[in-house]
Amino acid sequence: MHGEPEILSLTSTWFIRPGHESAAVPALVALAAEVRESEPDTLAYLVHAPFRGDDRFQALPPGAPDRVVLFGIYRSADAFLRHVEGPAFTRFLERHGDLFVAANGKPFTFVEFLARRAGFIRPEAFAPAAVNEPDNQHPSVMFEIIGRDQAKLKAFYQNVFGWNYTIGTGGFAYVKFPVERREALGGIGQADPGTPGFEPGHNFYLLVDDLDGTIARAVEAGGTKLMPPTSIDGYQFAMIKDPEANPIGLIKPF
Repeated sequence: MHGEPEILSLTSTWFIRPGHESAAVPALVALAAEVRESEPDTLAYLVHAPFRGDDRFQALPPGAPDRVVLFGIYRSADAFLRHVEGPAFTRFLERHGDLFVAANGKPFTFVEFLARRAGFIRPEAFAPAAVNEPDNQHPSVMFEIIGRDQAKLKAFYQNVFGWNYTIGTGGFAYVKFPVERREALGGIGQADPGTPGFEPGHNFYLLVDDLDGTIARAVEAGGTKLMPPTSIDGYQFAMIKDPEANPIGLIKPF
């Protein structure tokens, strides 16, 4: 029997052509953002440049100032291949590949594949708190949907979101989620009964990669569309109603 695919990591070293730093760095930032948005099996994608923040630390041997090191973690070897053959990376090479010194026709000079053996990554490494940003406590960590027909709702959410259930006291169907190393979001708004989704009350949002696809699955499974995909303050979201008319928010990774 084959076990779970082994997580694959890599380091990749690129050299920016002299005089092109101002174009190359924003292009890499945009690439990382697009990968995060569109590739759920790319678990980490970190772009690093030589550290110059403290004269006490000197690379050995000294690093080239135009060097960029990418560190990626992929759910499997196939996930890595989907990344390098996928639209985000392919489009990046077509548009920006000439900003880097080429080796064998590729902008990366060195690549090393790695298999993880031990260690950890703290959440702060991915999303350090901004200096002037308040440290809010008491995030939302649980929601409940109390249905008139529990069995029907369980089937709906399993069809739309792929949920599996752990049955507890009184038949309560728990939905357990893996720990996510990402920022949580909440807020308080002003009601606008004329705008779908802004009625007085409270809502919760489920993280999805494809708003339109999720809405289509919900409608097919007996739900309805409440709010079409919308973008506000950099967040992309939508809303549906389940078969019992409970409003459910959908939000893309942010």
